[in-house]
Amino acid sequence: MLGVIFDFNGTMFFDEDFQEISWKNYIRQKTGHDISHEEFQHCIHGRNSADSLEYFLGHPVSRDLMDAFEEEKEAIYRNLCLKSKDFKLADGLTDFLDLLKEHKIPMTIATASGWNNVKFFFEHLNLDHWFDICNIVYNDGTIPGKPEPDLYLKAAEKLHTDIHQCVVFEDAFSGIESAKRAGAGKIIQVLSMKHSERYNHADCYISDYQDTENLMRQAELLPWLF
Repeated sequence: MLGVIFDFNGTMFFDEDFQEISWKNYIRQKTGHDISHEEFQHCIHGRNSADSLEYFLGHPVSRDLMDAFEEEKEAIYRNLCLKSKDFKLADGLTDFLDLLKEHKIPMTIATASGWNNVKFFFEHLNLDHWFDICNIVYNDGTIPGKPEPDLYLKAAEKLHTDIHQCVVFEDAFSGIESAKRAGAGKIIQVLSMKHSERYNHADCYISDYQDTENLMRQAELLPWLF
């Protein structure tokens, strides 16, 4: 059986500005460090917050303290989202999700976000119209983060689907590497960043979800609709 797995941040919700502002403000406040473009791309984008925070702090911290740090940073991020008119799903995505749902193609989300953010996105972006929150794979503190393959392997398990038969939508290098290591059948990179790089492990590239027919062709989903 075929399945579709989405990353979330930068893939379903184009949140580059929200992430950049919240991370830069928080890290400057905590350490006085100004995050470079390269650090944002390779140490933050698509990674678990705990991994990113340990990098900038320069030393490991206890799980309880890390949970507190993560929540402080994510509270800034969520507040930025709620204040913005751009807090919405990517252009064309709702129609694409409706089409997948109509044809009963299994789908879920594998995200580096924590549980509080997952609940926040479900509450404000109506994700429960397409997804079962119980099947969402997220950073629960026990699953190795991207670029390790575990998130995508677990997402395929949630769909009762072979990962080799899954199409993955991703935007970040670490996420694309994760999907590649997991053995995903098809990797589609969403070029959501202002200065997106096309990564070699992706099979094809899209800027949004508006051209549904071309999207279905690139994802090799058209045979499943007839």
